[in-house]
Formats: sequence, structure tokens, C-alpha cells
Amino acid sequence: VPEWLSERSRRNLAKRDSAFRHRITLLQDLEMPVASTKVRQSPDGKFLIVGGTYSPRIRCYELAEMSMKFERYLDSEVVDLLILGEDYGKLAVLGSDRTVMFHAPYGNHEKIRLPTFGRAMAYEK
Repeated sequence: VPEWLSERSRRNLAKRDSAFRHRITLLQDLEMPVASTKVRQSPDGKFLIVGGTYSPRIRCYELAEMSMKFERYLDSEVVDLLILGEDYGKLAVLGSDRTVMFHAPYGNHEKIRLPTFGRAMAYEK
């Protein structure tokens, strides 16, 4: 559906066209080799960040383009994932090896080690 259509026109199209109502739109390459552990949507609603296992990685999908934007391999499996900015630019990834990895648009920015194993990055959102 074109973005320039008003919300009212989209609802009318959905009422009239049964094929449009039953349409499924899929993201290109939305899969992980074994499993995905965390899925987060950016606060602006334009990006989807997915953390997967074996080999540990994070993938970013742009929802407007319906495709994968980038993929980064990690040293350990993703326990939790937190988006620090409005878009995909700043990420904090809690790893299973007691590390917190901070990612920027250019790649891995910093990595710190925690004294104990972590379970969550934020309690309330």
C-alpha cells in the first residue's frame, strides 16, 4: 500500500478488497540458523533488532524496506538487548559470558565485563 494514502483510504481498501485483507507481508531474510533469543523494535518503529544463537549474531531489519540492513557476529550468545537511541545506531548487548557490548553504527564501540552473570538490562521500559 502506498504511504501517501490516507488512513481512511487504507481502511476503505481493506473493506472492499478481500485479497488485501488476507495479504501477508514477509521480511526478507528474517531467519536465524538455529534460534533467535531476543527481538526488539526501535522506539521510532522503523527497525527490528534480532539476537540469535550459534553462531551468535545480531541482525537489524528495516521495516520500511522489508529487508535486512546489517548483520554483526558476536563473541557470545545474546542474553538481552537494549536499544539506546531512537534508531538502530546505539545498542547495548548483554552476553552470556558476563560482558556488555556497546555497538555504534560503525561497529563494536566498547566491551565491559561484569562481576556476575546478568539476566536483564532494564527492569521497566
